[in-house]
Amino acid sequence: MTWAFELIDVEKRLGGVVALGGCNLGAPMGGVTAVLGARGTGKTTVFRLLAGLERPDDGAVFVAGKDVGGARGAALRRIQRRMAVVFSPAAGEAHALFATATVLENVEFAMRTAGRVPRRRLGTVAQEELERFGLAGLTGVLPSELSPPRRSALALARAMALRAPLVLVDDLGGGMGPAQRRALCDLVREESRSRGTSWLVTTDDPALAERVGDVVETLTAPFSPPPHPRCRG
Repeated sequence: MTWAFELIDVEKRLGGVVALGGCNLGAPMGGVTAVLGARGTGKTTVFRLLAGLERPDDGAVFVAGKDVGGARGAALRRIQRRMAVVFSPAAGEAHALFATATVLENVEFAMRTAGRVPRRRLGTVAQEELERFGLAGLTGVLPSELSPPRRSALALARAMALRAPLVLVDDLGGGMGPAQRRALCDLVREESRSRGTSWLVTTDDPALAERVGDVVETLTAPFSPPPHPRCRG
């Protein structure tokens, strides 16, 4: 069996502080894994390790059987092309949106780069995803003209449009109201089930985690759950 992702005995120190210690976490292909925890429990560290943005100090990190923790250069980029990554609204990356591109261009350009959707279908798929997130009437505006919740919605619409096997979302629903968060959870579950996509989402909201997750893993600082049998293969 190929796992969607695995963290095996992972330790990560940030500035001399243990952000994760003895972390064992994993999931098979398909389904939604919600990583739940308060601030400082290592949720974002898990997200960044899986995205290949951080390297473990100890242990191993795999995505689809590939060692993302040890990969570099072209090998790392090949692994990352299997992912769609959505940053937390509070992380300072502004969701990695292209500031000078319109809402529609943001989605189309990312899809063109990923190469999973035929070029003749780019505009149609982009419009469909934007409509799902209530952005169909805003295709010509810049991200800076959107409200923070709508920028979050754009980042998620782009992630779904990429048709990536694995989607990583830090702080799912951050900055959104309760009704928007519930609708978003339902969209994520629908996407995972209809396409067989694997998701890892982080949140500090127990109700959101239970609504969206097929599996809910709870982190407590500075450790994650006890050794996870799915990580032991």
